[in-house]
Amino acid sequence: MVGVPRSRGCALCVKRRVKCDERLPGCAKCETYGRPCPGYGRGFKFVAGKPFRTRRGQLASTSNEAGPKEAESMNPPGSDFGSSRVAFIHRETPASVVSGDMNLCQSLSVLVNDFAYSGLGNQRHVVAQWFGLLPSIYGQNTMLDAAIKSFVAHHFGRTTQNEQMVVYARCAYGEALQRLRKSLVKPGECLSSHVFCAVVLLCLYELFMDTENPESWMKHARGLCQLVRMRGPARHTNELDIALLKASRGLIVMHSMFSGEECFLASEEWHYMMRHQYTSDMSPEFHNSIEQFFAYFTLAPSLVHKMYRLREIDVSTPQASQIISHALEQALDMQGKLDLWYQGWLQLAPPPIEAVSTENDHLFPIILTYRDMIDATIYCGYYSYMVIIHETLKTFGYPGSHEALVVYFLDQICQSIEFASTGLLGPYRMGFPLRVAIEVADPATKSWIIERLQEFSNVYAAARPETYQETSK
Repeated sequence: MVGVPRSRGCALCVKRRVKCDERLPGCAKCETYGRPCPGYGRGFKFVAGKPFRTRRGQLASTSNEAGPKEAESMNPPGSDFGSSRVAFIHRETPASVVSGDMNLCQSLSVLVNDFAYSGLGNQRHVVAQWFGLLPSIYGQNTMLDAAIKSFVAHHFGRTTQNEQMVVYARCAYGEALQRLRKSLVKPGECLSSHVFCAVVLLCLYELFMDTENPESWMKHARGLCQLVRMRGPARHTNELDIALLKASRGLIVMHSMFSGEECFLASEEWHYMMRHQYTSDMSPEFHNSIEQFFAYFTLAPSLVHKMYRLREIDVSTPQASQIISHALEQALDMQGKLDLWYQGWLQLAPPPIEAVSTENDHLFPIILTYRDMIDATIYCGYYSYMVIIHETLKTFGYPGSHEALVVYFLDQICQSIEFASTGLLGPYRMGFPLRVAIEVADPATKSWIIERLQEFSNVYAAARPETYQETSK
């Protein structure tokens, strides 16, 4: 029978193939052997599962940019990917969470459902769209398989508080990193869809895992940026690559903003490519509006960099005057463009509706609710950009009620958190708005944001308040 242990003894006795006396709390055999008894917990393991079949021709083009040698290494002649499927067996988890005979692809389906919806709207987050493609490509590449196992095992390990599963996830993560290093030096494989997918998965793993290093996500995001830049716009043509790029581009922009590095996605070449990759679950008008906003969004890091630059130099120098002049020109130009874009956006996405907080929040008793999560994401991105623009105009002394507008848009972000942060991807979705908000918040609001971040960090490690404080220095 699949997954049934041969012995009820402790793990060490089973490994040594000796009869365990099953004494509690630890067996005498281990004591005699001179080793601490590991106990009788049953954790989980991977076992052979039922084959997973996909529709014929599905994602046939995911690696069409790779050469013959790469294709051969990813799909060995005569191999049966279905027979190599694996299953998560978690002996102490309720059947409602992880079924005893659930194979990895079924686990991915559960994970996609966790990622996809929060009970409102039919449109899925781009990360969920990408995750929905993973079962079709699992088994084609050992490096990618290890990356998938690491993320899935970590998710279910954290969800069920199974430390053995979390430890396994770390091991699979290490294996994926080793295989990735080898793939990155192979000319025929380094720019493949499989490598791109693995890099994004490992970056997400680092964001969600329980890490003590506040800068860890920045290191992985830097590697992601380098890979996407090397691939160039022309390689992002199939369904998987497009979904991966859209799922990771927000992280690329956020890395650029807080690292001081140029955002390469700000070029017209990248804008043109993304404008012409339509999404099947939204109208062309809605798609075009989102892509226009994102094109503007990629220019935000250069404005923030100018503000950071002024912190390091004497503002009375001619160099500072030149930076201030360019920053004001850019901020005013972008303000005009966003005002025009926003009028068109309001015709496509209804504005948020005020509602009473269900959490009896003391600072924000009235919250904002949206039609769905896509609308919420774009609105919060817009609020964040307006905070940056008006903070720039205020800092450089441009006439206007910019301080009041910064507070207004900051409140819009905070009032959106209760709605937009729901679901597994909620903290990930609100990562950038909260990083902007904490930079300009007054002490009371900043403490409130830190409390929210502490709550989010239970499932999304990158939300730890110290990671925000590190990147805001």
